[in-house]
Amino acid sequence: MISKPGRNHWRLAGLASILPALFFAVPGHAGVVNGVQTADGLTINLGVVPAAVVQAHPTDHPEPGMHGGTPGRSIHNMHLVVAVFDATGARVTKASVAAHIFEQGGRQWKVPLRPMIINGALTFGGYTAFPKDTDYRIGISVQRPQPKRRNPITVHFTWAHD
Repeated sequence: MISKPGRNHWRLAGLASILPALFFAVPGHAGVVNGVQTADGLTINLGVVPAAVVQAHPTDHPEPGMHGGTPGRSIHNMHLVVAVFDATGARVTKASVAAHIFEQGGRQWKVPLRPMIINGALTFGGYTAFPKDTDYRIGISVQRPQPKRRNPITVHFTWAHD
């Protein structure tokens, strides 16, 4: 006998579908413009989340103190997360990854992104602060040991921090 789902079943299903959006919500007016870029056979995904979200989920993050530790609790402190895939769609696990951040007005800095596991998959991450409420340009460079290249593959994203 097949039973029909009851009213509570549908309420629970509806609640389960919106919980992730509520739990990981960030301001709708801030974010990465086109968070996926492709260059030279690599697809690079960039995510930027508040550092406080990462700090609140220690089981999803590697050991404390990784990639320079966690910054103080400020709305300007963020965690960069990068996933890299090759032309076959396989995840790139052996690479040196860095973010080069350019602020309007000329200030720039580099953030090394260290390997980390999220939900069983290797990504690269690191903390940084975006001190001004403005647009930033974030260059992600990926240097793989094989095939050996003279220069890393680099893609650029725009991050609107406000």
